[in-house]
Amino acid sequence: MIAKLIITAIILGGGAFLLLSDSFEEYISPYANAAASDIENIKNDPVVQTKFHQALDIIYENLVKIKFSLSDFF
Repeated sequence: MIAKLIITAIILGGGAFLLLSDSFEEYISPYANAAASDIENIKNDPVVQTKFHQALDIIYENLVKIKFSLSDFF
């Protein structure tokens, strides 16, 4: 019970900070900029692009297998 109250207080306190703080943009800006630059670096990395396309191919192949299995079932 006490743990639920503590978690609720943390969530409400965090929400109040986000809503009422004027310095939230200053607080989050360095983290947001770092995340954005990391995402751009990942998007431009050919190794990551290759692995992403391989993952999409595997997902597509599995969806095709499921489709054929369902069509055989019905």
